Amino acid sequence: MNKLNLRLIIIVLSSISAHFSTHAQNKVVDRFTIRKSFQTKEDWAKPAVITFTKPQEKSASWLLDMAIGYSAYHHPQGTLSVIPYMELHRNTLIDKPQSVWIGGVATEWRMNSLEHKKWSPVLVQSFKFMEDKIKQNASFQSNFYLTPVFAFKDMNPKYFWIPNHPVSLGSRLSFVYTPYIGIENENRTYTENNLSAGNIYRAFGRISTDITFYPSNNSLKGKLDLSLDWQYRYNYYQTVSDVKNSTQQFLNTSLNYTFFTSADGKKMSQIGFDYTIGENPTEGFEKQSFYTVALKFRLNLGGNKTKVVL
Repeated sequence: MNKLNLRLIIIVLSSISAHFSTHAQNKVVDRFTIRKSFQTKEDWAKPAVITFTKPQEKSASWLLDMAIGYSAYHHPQGTLSVIPYMELHRNTLIDKPQSVWIGGVATEWRMNSLEHKKWSPVLVQSFKFMEDKIKQNASFQSNFYLTPVFAFKDMNPKYFWIPNHPVSLGSRLSFVYTPYIGIENENRTYTENNLSAGNIYRAFGRISTDITFYPSNNSLKGKLDLSLDWQYRYNYYQTVSDVKNSTQQFLNTSLNYTFFTSADGKKMSQIGFDYTIGENPTEGFEKQSFYTVALKFRLNLGGNKTKVVL
């Protein structure tokens, strides 16, 4: 294990240990959860993804998008969440393989109380260390995203334009969308090639949409959903010489069928069909496109659900 890996693990474990000293009365396992990622509110809600293929006379192939997070702090009124986490993103099924691990701390802070205000900005932050095994570089990264949330009215379709506000479009589907704006920073601390070293600052925009089909049907309620996720990044300042493209776009479309949900809501399993195109530098995903059929799962290891502010 190299020194950078060891340093990050010590930081994450120290954060968790400090929390244990003041909240020892809570069961440790109750605060762990497994998701796809903890970098944004949308990722917090998505399940982990795993696919494994082992031909008899060829090497194994993997698709793995999984994060393990620990709910270090959650405000009783839901205005602040703090989660140290570790992630692994590995995909050898595509033209340009992905092999990245990430560790850090994610926070989500709703700045105003919706009991007294009509709306509030929500700040989503992540401070992390990323090691890219394919490009052979390591970096410290941070991101700061803003999205608005409004006091809930009702699910009348006339409110469809309000961000982060679910509405019902008849008996066949419900709809919610989330816009983000923000900035990202990448400080590469280790590279094999000097041209890859330096800093990158990006402007960030994102729109995510979640559609649930037949929400009022007893047999299909909560089982069939479609999500669209479009991301745009612009490098407004960089000192990295071998990064030629100043813009990056990323699109993921996902159709999922939930075939198992536990009675307490802690466990969920899906079969999902995904189409992905573009590039996402924060997860070491290079520009390309692919289709995937995969098993997805969401798991809270303890008795309490990990909540998000929105």
